[in-house]
Amino acid sequence: MTLNSTRYVLRETAHSMKRNPWLSIASVLTVMVSLVILGFSVFFLANASNMAKSFESQLEIATFLQSSVTPAQVQALQSQIQGMPGVASVTVVTKDQALIDFGKTMGGAQSNLVTDLGGTNPFPDKLTVKATDPQNVKALADEVSTLTGVDKVRYGQGYVDKLLKFTQWLRWIGLGVVAAFAIAAIVLISINVKMNVFSRRREIQIMKLVGASNSFIRWPFLIEGLALGLVGGALASSIVGVGYNWIINYVQSTLTFLPVVQNIILFRQVTGGLLLAGMAMGAVGSGLSLQKFLRA
Repeated sequence: MTLNSTRYVLRETAHSMKRNPWLSIASVLTVMVSLVILGFSVFFLANASNMAKSFESQLEIATFLQSSVTPAQVQALQSQIQGMPGVASVTVVTKDQALIDFGKTMGGAQSNLVTDLGGTNPFPDKLTVKATDPQNVKALADEVSTLTGVDKVRYGQGYVDKLLKFTQWLRWIGLGVVAAFAIAAIVLISINVKMNVFSRRREIQIMKLVGASNSFIRWPFLIEGLALGLVGGALASSIVGVGYNWIINYVQSTLTFLPVVQNIILFRQVTGGLLLAGMAMGAVGSGLSLQKFLRA
């Protein structure tokens, strides 16, 4: 493209936006609204996945040992379980530590508790086992329960399956929300761009009649779509960024039990992605919508 052609394209792009200010504003608002919805849905998916991981990370297998097991056997069992495939960590909780922890919850001294309990410590030694994959908790618990020296195993039987199903549904709902709003954004932008091109069909036909090439006709529309998409993406990025920061502060001050994603890298990726997505949607939408008129 020559210098004169570049000047013409830029001049026509500016004139087009001036001639159709309301349509340009409508295009910007369409891109902005679509990307705001999409941006918040991406953060919803990130938080849904984070919440699912938080729930799953709390799953553990409580392995209670027989009273006859010696400290050396406890250490041997810990090493044996740690060597099993699918085991993330094994923590020893001795009977003395269990009594101290119980005393803290009851607000009493350990010596008083031993006296109140008949002079003996009723708590067994325990191994707390965490799996690398929450889906394998049941199978791992079954395997641990067969080891010599293990009295019983508890891992929340009856609740683990329900929790895993819930976290799986949480992830699928997050993906569904992102997909639904992504499709809605594409449809809205496509309709808006087609209206824009349709309103200028005579201008396109005249340019074709005087011998303008398809690429020469296409460039002003592509640049205009790119510019409008850039503005819409920048507005969406600002709204999503400020809005998500407000949500984080609100949740941390009122709903402290909810885990909220505060990853600065994800934050920059989403806001930067919205800016690029706005430009791409505007340019690609303009190019695709022109095809019908350029073939005519």
